[in-house]
Amino acid sequence: MEALPGGNAAFVGVTLPLVLSTVTVGAVLVNRLPRHIVGWLLLGGGLSIAVSIGATALADYGLNLHPGSVPGAVWFAILSGATSGTYIGLLGGFVPLYFPTGRLLSPRWRVVVLIAIVPTLSPVITNAFGSSVVGSMFSAGTYPAEVTNPLALSGLGGQLISMLSVVSTALGVVALIPLIASLVVRYRRASGIERAQLKWFAYVGLVVLPTLLLAIVTGGATSGPFAVLNGIAWVVAIGGLALLPVAIGIAILRYKLYEIDRLISRTISYGVLTAIVAGLFVGFILVFQAVIAPLTQSNDLAVAGSTLIVFALFAPIRRRVQRLVDRRFNRSRYDAELIVAAFARRLSDEVDLEALRSEILATVSAAVEPSSVSLWLRE
Repeated sequence: MEALPGGNAAFVGVTLPLVLSTVTVGAVLVNRLPRHIVGWLLLGGGLSIAVSIGATALADYGLNLHPGSVPGAVWFAILSGATSGTYIGLLGGFVPLYFPTGRLLSPRWRVVVLIAIVPTLSPVITNAFGSSVVGSMFSAGTYPAEVTNPLALSGLGGQLISMLSVVSTALGVVALIPLIASLVVRYRRASGIERAQLKWFAYVGLVVLPTLLLAIVTGGATSGPFAVLNGIAWVVAIGGLALLPVAIGIAILRYKLYEIDRLISRTISYGVLTAIVAGLFVGFILVFQAVIAPLTQSNDLAVAGSTLIVFALFAPIRRRVQRLVDRRFNRSRYDAELIVAAFARRLSDEVDLEALRSEILATVSAAVEPSSVSLWLRE
């Protein structure tokens, strides 16, 4: 990726939340559920990226910013490259296979585990014994060309290292299909708690993947708008990755587990609402400019009128969009609102106390589904 302003030092600051969230959630899960493998995967991945980023900062300072100021800076560069890939392998390769139950779908999925081991561990070998010093995949800069790897293998050993790198990349691509398939199969088989757990994982994943792909696609830009876009995409992608362990922790510990439907509903509704409001605002401005601007010789009235109209339409549009989105993505809330509205209509015509009591109990049971419900009336 291209360097952010401030070089690796700035990038270390950006990735710090990723380290803290991964290590913290991993430690909590290991403490609460020591037999759950996902906690250990998070903890191991968090520690590996912590080592990688720390080594990156030291290598950058000793090789780029102040050459010669850090003894053995090249070794820190090798360490940063050797440990950076472990994080992606553990979280991107193994967590989807074991989330959220901590077990594989079936013994047949062990083949996928064996495939994922290669791209997870091979960077330790290829980056440590490759022909050149490579930085962490999370670093924002490169090292001088004259810096060579003292551990580099030549001859047959160098050829094997190159071959391992190619094979590792190929297996990583091949493993993506069964990894995604495992989540899809789990979701199709799941219900209730497990389905809500998978929604948390998918929600953050859908935020991270597009920005990560954008960052990779624009990675070749060295200047101009695409370079700026690349930096922004990496910051957003890493921010999303920092939220992934949090989502995993919420799902496994089941803390406010069913808030995911509300979160998805709000995200979609406000995204749609933003697009509609922006489109209306631009549309009204264009119309008013065509009609009013020739008469007033100014665009100020067109902008002011468009703003007032959009402001007046915002609330009804928001309610309508939210209702439509809730109907599809937050069905429990939508059904609860229908039940309460129907109860309010019946209540306006009800005068019998016993019938009213039965209506209240039935409405509460249908709307919030408590384990038990009772009503005490003071005479």
